[in-house]
Amino acid sequence: MSDNILTTVDELFKQHIFSIPNYQRSYAWEEEQLEVFIEDLRHQLNAHKTTVADEKRKPYFMGTLLLHAKQNGDTECLSVDVVDGQQRLTTLLIFIATALREVAEIEGRDFLTSHYIEHPEFEQKFKTIGKDNNCFRGSILGIDIANEAPESLSSQKLIFARDYFRQNVKTEEWPEMVTQLRNAEVLAYVIDNLSTATQIFEFQNDRGKKLTNLEAVKSFLMHNVHLNSKGASANKLESIHSHFESIFRDIEELAHYPRTPEEDSILSYHCAAFLPWTDAEYLQPKKLIKKQLNAIEEQDPKAIIDWINQFITNLKQSYKNVLTIYKKMDEFTEFSHIVILNRLAPFWPLLIKTYHEDGYSNKAHFKKACHLMELFSLRAYGLANLRSNAGNSHLLWITKQFQTIQNDCVLDFKWLFEELTNMCSWWGIPERMNTNLQSPHFYNNSKASALYILWRYENYLRSGNDNQNKWSKLSWRDIVMPKNHSEKLSLEHIAAQNNEQSTHLVSWNESDEKSEFKDIALHRLGNLVLDSISSNSSKQDHDFDKKWQKLSASSTYLSQGELKNYISPESNTWDVYAIKNRQVKLTAFIEQHWGVKA
Repeated sequence: MSDNILTTVDELFKQHIFSIPNYQRSYAWEEEQLEVFIEDLRHQLNAHKTTVADEKRKPYFMGTLLLHAKQNGDTECLSVDVVDGQQRLTTLLIFIATALREVAEIEGRDFLTSHYIEHPEFEQKFKTIGKDNNCFRGSILGIDIANEAPESLSSQKLIFARDYFRQNVKTEEWPEMVTQLRNAEVLAYVIDNLSTATQIFEFQNDRGKKLTNLEAVKSFLMHNVHLNSKGASANKLESIHSHFESIFRDIEELAHYPRTPEEDSILSYHCAAFLPWTDAEYLQPKKLIKKQLNAIEEQDPKAIIDWINQFITNLKQSYKNVLTIYKKMDEFTEFSHIVILNRLAPFWPLLIKTYHEDGYSNKAHFKKACHLMELFSLRAYGLANLRSNAGNSHLLWITKQFQTIQNDCVLDFKWLFEELTNMCSWWGIPERMNTNLQSPHFYNNSKASALYILWRYENYLRSGNDNQNKWSKLSWRDIVMPKNHSEKLSLEHIAAQNNEQSTHLVSWNESDEKSEFKDIALHRLGNLVLDSISSNSSKQDHDFDKKWQKLSASSTYLSQGELKNYISPESNTWDVYAIKNRQVKLTAFIEQHWGVKA
């Protein structure tokens, strides 16, 4: 370990060449952290300006860095991997590189260029992870003439940080702020042994510095591998680094997909699916893993290392499987249905486990499990309006029991399908569904579910049903991630909310007392139709008769084009009679597709 622990940023960069190893997380700072970075510099500068002349100024402290020294040869600069502190160091480099581009009058420009950006002998002094480094060289450091287009989410964040500094630092502030950073003090631990670096990282970050659960688990497992290794542990630790490199890259790619679980959530879901737990232990993964290791600590240390290796291998596979599921959403239509319903959290442990356990190449079992989860989600949450945690404990229990042996019987996919099917009729779900479907307040009770049902109904018609010509189906993207806001699918009232029809006195059944149309029929299922936001807006100004006729006569949506089939020939208008007729059709469609039988 280096004896020069407390040093300045200038000395640090003068003596070292930095790399961010690929097993580390990519650059992740966003506007909130960048704003704090600038405000800290401003606050320190303002404090200096108000300091009495003979009073000693307090140094600006940049925090603690943990660096792993690599084989160096005979060069005067030591090559190091940044084990802890990469977000701060990367941001500092972005700030100084941006200053050199923005302002000509920067003191020590030559020193900054050669020791921070590009050394005449060692070239690039600070390298980020491999996939982002070309963008970092060209667009941030300016080493390459051509700017490299940001392809990854993390490289986009590098560019965002550069542009944020350009827009939020005043021209006259740059020189003082750069000087402030150069003279800032930092505690730099330079370790020549990766195992020792792992121990320090574990102890340092286990005492108040906030990590994600995934990062804390990574650190804890590496520390335990080191403790239980006989002799050199570097190769074992490198293997763990490799697995977590894969995990972090998959997490970054997941960010491009809609409605994905957070990284710590996936860790908890994996623990719920594959580790033994009681109560809610899976929500505290590090504590649960520690409990598993304690249970085998009396065995040979090799057993602990083997357990850790197997856990990390399986964990990596779970992150990769989640990413694969999203990549194949066009193939896994049953999963895309759950995504549209947007109540994924209760199902994720079971989704992860069924995908893992399904040995079929087309994942037929996984798809059927998704269908049954969608069935329960729509019926229980969407139409019966059960509380959001209804069934969660049983879903977790199913996940834990699935693929175990009890009384010489394997709780396999057949058992799983039966359990999920049975859940769809618990808590009086069928009765509550029917009550809500016939409610005059259906629109207010179940907007998201109504949109999903009408999207499915439109695609049912486009498949050639009800004597319709076959059309290409609407994609899940049209609801979840449309090309632009105006093309997003939405609900439209056929008889508009603000229309003279709303105050007419009507009754739903002949024996009912009459009330205003808006209270009896406006928000019924039969009065709702699928439309795009832009098309919806264009129809709002039409009067009642013109509006429904426009929907029926000139729409590209088949469900709008068939509206004329529901009206009475005598009235030739969209009234309670038409709404009731259409509601009967839609209710039958719902029973056909989401009835109890699976």
